[in-house]
Amino acid sequence: MSGMPEVSSSVSLTPELTQFLESQSQSDFSRAADKLLVVESSVKKELESVKAEASKTLTDAWTKIDNPAFHSTSSSSSFVSQDILNDINSLKTHLAARQDKLKLKLEEGKNVDFEGPRQELIKCLQSNSKKPLACLDEFNTFKDKLESTIN
Repeated sequence: MSGMPEVSSSVSLTPELTQFLESQSQSDFSRAADKLLVVESSVKKELESVKAEASKTLTDAWTKIDNPAFHSTSSSSSFVSQDILNDINSLKTHLAARQDKLKLKLEEGKNVDFEGPRQELIKCLQSNSKKPLACLDEFNTFKDKLESTIN
């Protein structure tokens, strides 16, 4: 042989123990796989219950938001106060008025030339897609031109 002394084991298995171990249908691997399936099953069941609960909560929230009584209450427990709703409506009205004013000026034939600054802003934003603040000057130029047209 290779020069290594042969070692004999002092542990011997009885024929009954050997037969019992050989008759077992599960190995350590199959027992571990079964435990893994049990854990996966319980995790899946728990995730489904969490998903169902979240879905119910979301549905309830949308129902409350769509409910007109929800918007008209001014209690401290509501998510949207009447003051905020009034501000939103005021801003919508103001925006609609500004849009109408711009349309009228365009229809009157006033020379509105904000397409150049708009294109410069678009080009800058496309070339600096990761750094939109680099286009602040172009944005301000476009904004000023648009405001001067509206006002």
